[in-house]
Amino acid sequence: MVRVGIIDFLNAAPLCSQLPRDHERWQIVEGLPSELATALRCGEIDVGLVPQVEACFDADYRIVDGHCISCDGEVASILLFERKPWQQLERVAADRASNSSIALLQVLRHLDGLAPLEIVESCSDLSLLEQPTAIDAVLLIGDAALKHRKTSSLERTDLGMAWKQRTDLPFVFAVWLARSGLQPWVSAELASAARSGLSEVERIADQYSSMHPDVLDIAEARDYLSRCIRYDLGDAQKQSMKLFHRFRAELDPAIDRSWQPRYLEVN
Repeated sequence: MVRVGIIDFLNAAPLCSQLPRDHERWQIVEGLPSELATALRCGEIDVGLVPQVEACFDADYRIVDGHCISCDGEVASILLFERKPWQQLERVAADRASNSSIALLQVLRHLDGLAPLEIVESCSDLSLLEQPTAIDAVLLIGDAALKHRKTSSLERTDLGMAWKQRTDLPFVFAVWLARSGLQPWVSAELASAARSGLSEVERIADQYSSMHPDVLDIAEARDYLSRCIRYDLGDAQKQSMKLFHRFRAELDPAIDRSWQPRYLEVN
């Protein structure tokens, strides 16, 4: 039985919500993006919606073509809340739910000619910035970022917009990732579910808003899923992933500079 790893975030709902839970040939496994990346690496799942940075860690990895979670400018849900100016930051607290967001933060520093940040693992809120600690900023992703952007008066950097300003490219946060032997019918099912989910974006947004009115109202939820988050894995997104990998390799000698993304075509 094929094990499919999915994310329970609002931005993943159009790709994941229409996947059949009672499929006779697969099992759905829920987890945080970083948890699914580890599960894929350990062979505990066969395909997963994982941070794009995972794709370079195994020569047999293949990105399932067609869909991703990305932005082309403002993303709204990947935010760095700061109590010091960007140039003066040294220590940042972050939960490690998304490896791609932490890597993007370090790459943005690199592009600005600034020193890498020390990342301190923490919970998904801004409480550390209310205490007399040595933490200069907090990186929040997903629902926590969406909620605090409405209530916090702190300066913040939207990482999707920051990447766009420096490269004029979209940024890919997560992709469907598997190994080369993934059966074609699985890729086809993922694509079919994505098409169905993307046709239901307004319903998904309205349902989320009714359950989490403290995070997003209906108009905000619809705007987030239809404008901030992009789902097509096109040429610009693929170019962005290669450029991002090159910058990461400049920062980390352990990363293979020659890596090129490989794709599984969807019939």
